[in-house]
Amino acid sequence: MRTLHLPGVRAVKLYVSPTSPYARKCRALILEKSLERQVTVVECAPLEDPADLLAVNPLGKVPALERDRGPALMDSPLICEFIDSLDAENWIPARGESRFMVLRQQALADGLIDLVIGRRIEQGRDEKMRWPFWAERWERAVARTLDTLTAERAQYERSVDLGALSVAVALGYMDLRYAEYGWRERHPELAGFAERWFARDSFIQTAPPAGA
Repeated sequence: MRTLHLPGVRAVKLYVSPTSPYARKCRALILEKSLERQVTVVECAPLEDPADLLAVNPLGKVPALERDRGPALMDSPLICEFIDSLDAENWIPARGESRFMVLRQQALADGLIDLVIGRRIEQGRDEKMRWPFWAERWERAVARTLDTLTAERAQYERSVDLGALSVAVALGYMDLRYAEYGWRERHPELAGFAERWFARDSFIQTAPPAGA
């Protein structure tokens, strides 16, 4: 387990793994909002069931947020809500249709990540144990979701908020775990959007390790 910190005492700890896209979303939001001195990032290996992580999140998953006041938080949308509350710069609108649109974009992005993870688990099974039905179902859902994100890109393409950040994180995860899909060639508009985010310092700092 590795702690990434700056000088100063902070009681809020975010448990992450270097390749988790859900954790990357939280880490990137912290960097975008310049909250590094308020939240300590702790890298861990969830599959090894580290005691510190399990004490914070009995689900054994990252991201997980340990707080000095109040119970720990888990699940990246909830954690991002908490991170967004730490200062006055809102990456999630407080109310109205704009809030629902940002949360919808986050839900689509997180769902795309879920699909890629499900497909990867299925493909990782022994060939005799694979169910083509599920792999094909997830692949169709990935295609539909990317089509939807392309069609709706005007809603987030020029935005700097959690919805746009979430979509960029999901596309980065496609690069990491489903590069053979060729989403850039199929969706050049999304590729242009993603490259603008990938060039931001928050994405450069949170990029998965080479060869992960």
